[in-house]
Amino acid sequence: MSKHINSVMETHYQKYKETIKRVARRNYQKRVAWLNNHLQNESCVHCGESETICLKLYPHDTEIRKQAKRVGTNDDSRKEVHRLMNSCKVVCSNCWIKLDNDLIEFL
Repeated sequence: MSKHINSVMETHYQKYKETIKRVARRNYQKRVAWLNNHLQNESCVHCGESETICLKLYPHDTEIRKQAKRVGTNDDSRKEVHRLMNSCKVVCSNCWIKLDNDLIEFL
């Protein structure tokens, strides 16, 4: 019986393999874009830089980006990401380095 089930599943997977990959890729891109869209209307609290690619969420940027890529796209699954984001300040890459090296103080 288990061989039959495995055979059916393998056939199903092979038939829809490209569709499964395409949907997984699209969902991943949506999760990444969600964070970039959030930063789109923000600017660095220290220098005012507003270029999205330069902005980070201090001090939890790495953890937020990692979780945002893993969790689903609905608000319920993003509760932890929202909690981390609410405890952060938006800074640019340059100000991040300065903060880490105590060259500027966190406002």
